[in-house]
Amino acid sequence: MLSSFRKPSSSPPSKMPGGPPTDETADPPAPLVSSWRARADAGEPVAVVRVRNLQASIAVGRDAWGRAGVLQPVLLSSEVSFARPFSGAGDASADALDEGTVHYGSLSKTLLASLEMWGTGRGGEMEAMEAPRTADVLELLWVRMTGRVVDGSRVALPLDQLPFLDAAKLRSLVLTIALPKASLLGAGVSITTTASFREEFVGKGGDEKVKGQEQVQSKNPLKSYSRSLRIQGLHVPTLIGVNSNEREAKQMVVADVEIDRYDAVEDVHSDLEKIIVETIEASSFQTLEALASHVANRILSDFKIGDNPAPMKERGWKVRVCLEKPIAVPFAECPSVEVIMG
Repeated sequence: MLSSFRKPSSSPPSKMPGGPPTDETADPPAPLVSSWRARADAGEPVAVVRVRNLQASIAVGRDAWGRAGVLQPVLLSSEVSFARPFSGAGDASADALDEGTVHYGSLSKTLLASLEMWGTGRGGEMEAMEAPRTADVLELLWVRMTGRVVDGSRVALPLDQLPFLDAAKLRSLVLTIALPKASLLGAGVSITTTASFREEFVGKGGDEKVKGQEQVQSKNPLKSYSRSLRIQGLHVPTLIGVNSNEREAKQMVVADVEIDRYDAVEDVHSDLEKIIVETIEASSFQTLEALASHVANRILSDFKIGDNPAPMKERGWKVRVCLEKPIAVPFAECPSVEVIMG
């Protein structure tokens, strides 16, 4: 009997994502932190099950040209870290699945089955439903896995459904949805959510805190969580370098850009890629360090979402820019420089 995961119902929730909450009470949300902080809060892993790059297709988010509702490939990855070592650790005779782990086949099927409610599987057309944003799909997957919304503040499964994982047995959970064809000049776009679970969480009931004369109960199992948007492998020609020959012609720079503490639900990756490419193409720095800092500053100061005039630095974004010069060192794959700002 595998009690650490539960079979989800085949019927979809009535409201996307995740369906109606089972009650009207909301717990305090977990804080949105950096990916590094979320993993540090979880502590060193002792037992982990991973599934990487499950393949499906769905009309999700926006494609490389910024068009919504276009069918495109999707890669799903998950990392489940348990609070306790596997029961067979140190004992080769305990060679069976039990409540201390999760079957990776069932994990894979649950993730893929969650996409079917959008009218897809490994292909097919969107049926009777508006194309979801990438954040909607990630939220849905999270609800199917844990039963709660991403910040843990409320239950979001219908009353007749149970989550796939038991939060009381978890140390951390990571879910990634990648769109490998959603970038014009890069290797793809992805959104990742990472959460650490409270050590004192005991499954049902949570913990109780005394506040004045009131006793306040929190059932949120999360200690903290992070969301990050990544655009990887952007190939952009630019004038870069300190040597005289490098000042004569443009060379290719490969950029990886990650937005940590990413709080937007809109699909902004095509607009973000545009400002990154334009910034690199128009530059003529001598050093990768200066160029990387310039790109990060442009994102934090000049990038806007929709009609909101607030710069991203006011939203608490943390921007990581990694730049490579593949042809700069003949007998190395590439030199690279990375900066983190925000």
